[in-house]
Amino acid sequence: MEKWGYLRETSQIAQMAGLDKATGLHRTGLDEYLKVIFPNVNDWIHDKALGKINGVLCRKRPDYRSESLKMIVEFDGMPHYTKAKNILYDIEKTKFYEGLGYKVVRIPFFIQLTQKAIKTLFDIKIQEKMFNENYPSLSIEMENTPAFLCGAGALRMAREFKKFPEQYKINIDFLKKENNIFLSGVDILETLWNYKIC
Repeated sequence: MEKWGYLRETSQIAQMAGLDKATGLHRTGLDEYLKVIFPNVNDWIHDKALGKINGVLCRKRPDYRSESLKMIVEFDGMPHYTKAKNILYDIEKTKFYEGLGYKVVRIPFFIQLTQKAIKTLFDIKIQEKMFNENYPSLSIEMENTPAFLCGAGALRMAREFKKFPEQYKINIDFLKKENNIFLSGVDILETLWNYKIC
């Protein structure tokens, strides 16, 4: 059995989700991944409002925040790709956090924390074997393919996959094997991937 599973925001959510129907792989909380990526960091704050900033109460609640690293890590699940307003809000929040001096790392639901992905996202080389990059993240069964996203969400997915070409290839190949262009949206993703603005 694989040690590292599909990424979820917390260990509790990962445990409740159970096994993935398409692959039989379990889920792993982002908190568990962060312990390995940053073994000496013990000040992660999960889902708590930032509090007062320059005397003004700020209710924004980052998924994970470390003051010692001055870093915010956000797990962007499906709702971050199904409504254009959510995508705009993510852009605004990222700018806001960066304006406060935080490094912001956004992890899309379809990107798994392989050793290569961790290097790309955090600029940290992990010796331990992490998520097995041979598993796809997208499937019709889970209804998380480009076909289930809004147009802006599908474009965002294609742009983000550009940073993770190995994971893009695994997912494109898997979606093609599912043999249902309507529900996989594989043609949408391939078209956007090859489009110049990506």
